[in-house]
Amino acid sequence: MARLEIILLGAAIFIFAFAGVFASMGYSGNEAIATHYMTEGEWSDASCGGCHFTAPDHVATNTHIQRDIGKWDPLTNFDIEVEGEDEWVKNFGAYHPGGGELEKYGVDADCMICHEQYGEYDFDARAEFFTAGNFEDANAAAMEAANVKVQQDTIRKITYVGNAVTPLPLLLLFHDSVNGAPVKESCSDNCHVTNVETTAVTWASEDYHKFDAHADVNCVECHEISQSSMFVKQDLENIHEVEAETKSCDDPGCHEGISHGPIVDAHETVACESCHIPALPGGDLGGVTPLASFDWSNGERADSYKDDSFEPVLAWSNGVEGHELPASDGRGEDGVLLEPFNVVTGIWWDAGINSDIVSSPNTSNEMGDAIPVSDVKAADSNSDGVVTADEMRSFDGDLDDNADYPNAVLRTVELYYKLSHNIASSEVGLADPLACADCHGSTANAIDWESIGFISDPAQTDPPTDFTLKDISVTIPGAKPPEVEREPAF
Repeated sequence: MARLEIILLGAAIFIFAFAGVFASMGYSGNEAIATHYMTEGEWSDASCGGCHFTAPDHVATNTHIQRDIGKWDPLTNFDIEVEGEDEWVKNFGAYHPGGGELEKYGVDADCMICHEQYGEYDFDARAEFFTAGNFEDANAAAMEAANVKVQQDTIRKITYVGNAVTPLPLLLLFHDSVNGAPVKESCSDNCHVTNVETTAVTWASEDYHKFDAHADVNCVECHEISQSSMFVKQDLENIHEVEAETKSCDDPGCHEGISHGPIVDAHETVACESCHIPALPGGDLGGVTPLASFDWSNGERADSYKDDSFEPVLAWSNGVEGHELPASDGRGEDGVLLEPFNVVTGIWWDAGINSDIVSSPNTSNEMGDAIPVSDVKAADSNSDGVVTADEMRSFDGDLDDNADYPNAVLRTVELYYKLSHNIASSEVGLADPLACADCHGSTANAIDWESIGFISDPAQTDPPTDFTLKDISVTIPGAKPPEVEREPAF
């Protein structure tokens, strides 16, 4: 009994010690619910950082936050040196969680963009504030409706009254229902909906379950940040060491040990996705349509779309985005696997300074020196809406009687965007996973063997073999064996 009393006394001291730390955390005395429940939509030492001692370190190292806003991308074709950082923040700041390079614009890291649990986070309101140049109030605008809902929630009011005495236990009890781990919609509907353009991922569609066998899997179950901790600080020399690690299909807890038979299992250089993303949907996917091409040649982006379902392109990848432009790797290179890609054609003007681009403008993976869109548009001297090579090469924007881009070249590049979503199974997907006959033999049409470095189908025979008779089995470790029907004994 004495031992129990000692334990209870120790627990009471612990609780009240923390009560002294957290009792007035963010509370101004007149809110029904205060920053104690992190409903003000901002990160500070008095809110998230009050408990999450490593939050400042996480903000300082997280690659979502430490984005290089000056990096050029052919899809946006934004020249930050010409248009300025302010314009970048106005156009793309809404897709940045704040902190990092946005701190100087008064935009703190917005924890709520990922962690708000009521589904009330107003991404569009935040975007409007960015577009208007009101950066400092953008985070608060996104949480305005959510604040009202949380503050009017009866259970939150009762909880707060109880927390006047012992705040920490009740905070831990109800914390995750207000500000828990990111859910799929936090990632897809806000920021990563832009991936639909290049990868035709269907996570923003209402009928997502029809296309992806992993529709019920939360993003953070595969995209892990194992270094993140509430109490342990990480001293990292390189911020990219904290980048989320993506689980592999055969990792523990996923499809570890699964077998498709000795022949299929021997295809060690073929990624699972190559067979399990046999087709992608076109058309409106949650308000965004996959691109077939984008064209900046006349100073404004002109797009063509994939309105119907289409097949991915199989090519080699070492799993690292080491190219300046989205590209595939070569057969036989270290660690390469055959993986599916969506190929989008990009067209833009380059200044022609890089010799590799001058000699091979359409096949070079070099980023090069893209000509600013404003200069391309101004080069249309006859205002007919079409910028010719002569117009671009003779353009004199600074009026110094010298052409600004005498070696300008129009690039038409096949951009390879790697696919990892829209996984098909026997019940889910636009098409069944690829089988032997889709890639080999007389019925093969899913792969261009020459494009990936083969003279022809390595399984080619004379006469061609009909691989439609080859079945692919599935063996799952620990699975219940099939029932064997037998005649009754009596």
